[in-house]
Amino acid sequence: MYRAQRPRVGEVPSIRLTLDLPAFCSHDVALEHASTELGERGIAGWERLELRTTSPTRSPLIRRFTFTYWTHQADTRVPENISYVKLWSRLGPTERAKLLTLTGGGRPTTTILRLLTTVAGSAILVTGPDGTPRLPRTFRVFLRTFADPKRDDHR
Repeated sequence: MYRAQRPRVGEVPSIRLTLDLPAFCSHDVALEHASTELGERGIAGWERLELRTTSPTRSPLIRRFTFTYWTHQADTRVPENISYVKLWSRLGPTERAKLLTLTGGGRPTTTILRLLTTVAGSAILVTGPDGTPRLPRTFRVFLRTFADPKRDDHR
């Protein structure tokens, strides 16, 4: 999801954020999702979030959105790169069906937690306000796209 770029001396470091989102997301909605993702991942002190590019994925329902943001913090967290499309392709039909039944709050069952961390590692999860692991909002949006491809809000 993230890639840090080394700044030159005196330069503010920029970091690239890549998210798999519904293909029909507007510019503003995509920026809102990216901002939420940064907050859920505990990334603070960022500014100037910009949508750079979008590119196709293996699914016509999903596009890969690439953003850049800048931070003044020298020690910036850079989580693992996670592609929801790749994760989805590694799951079987039964596993996909289980994921599509998750609640809007994103609190997965123990079985789903084990499945996701086995396939994608623990970086797929975020910590909720109550300290429990949950799915990031962007992943829930991704799942809703497959659960109901005719929806157009996906907020």
